[in-house]
Amino acid sequence: MSPLLLLLTVLSQTPAPAPEDGPEQPCTEDAEEDPGPWSGSAGVGASFFTGNSRSYTLTGNALAEYESPTWAFTLEADGAYGKAATEDGARELVAEALGAWVRGEYRATPLLSAYSYLGAETDHLSSLELRAEVELGLGVTLLERTEKETDELLLRVYLGAHYARDHRFQYVPTRKELPNVDLWSPSLGAMFRYDINERVELREYVLLLPDVFGDTRVLLTSTTKLSVNLTGRFALTTFFDLRHDSRPAEGKVSTDTSLTVGGELSI
Repeated sequence: MSPLLLLLTVLSQTPAPAPEDGPEQPCTEDAEEDPGPWSGSAGVGASFFTGNSRSYTLTGNALAEYESPTWAFTLEADGAYGKAATEDGARELVAEALGAWVRGEYRATPLLSAYSYLGAETDHLSSLELRAEVELGLGVTLLERTEKETDELLLRVYLGAHYARDHRFQYVPTRKELPNVDLWSPSLGAMFRYDINERVELREYVLLLPDVFGDTRVLLTSTTKLSVNLTGRFALTTFFDLRHDSRPAEGKVSTDTSLTVGGELSI
């Protein structure tokens, strides 16, 4: 068993420390202070290899969230950059991507909500110079439990209309222009949150975009995040990303996956 999996197993099975017997301490003003509707986090990850393989990859992500009983806003950004040494000593690009998304959601009832989001991203290895996208739709909460701050369970599905335009350009191995591609499609998404215990949190988001108006094309995105809180603000994180495009750019494979281990600081 790897050290990381061993750490996750031990922490997930460790019970919360029992309070000591004694007179109840009075609540202080800071303990009663409302944390407010805004929260945020920033994380980094890095991989370095030497010896038979010489390469490095750096990743980063940032998230800001606003949540009230009726409104929720999310600002998110992430990126990756990496290079590897080839047999002739040259440096080959293995990762160069950046994306940013803005999302707003209005919960009309505890069950139903309406949402919209805007996004932009670039991925040079996938010959994606710029993808601009917009989506409008409805959300349905199938399961929600929030008994306390460290006990959350949420399953929400989304159905909407999506438009994206891919500006494609081949960066490697040679630079050349590629035809741009439009995507008009319904969207089906799901978001799942589960706090396994006060230290371990699981998050999953999946989005399916089947183009039914143009050439047959399907986009699938899945992000799985496992966090282990070491302190009140710092956590070890593991991300697994899957991206599938049934009609990728010329010379590119249809499915990309990545596994990233890093740290995240809550703000």
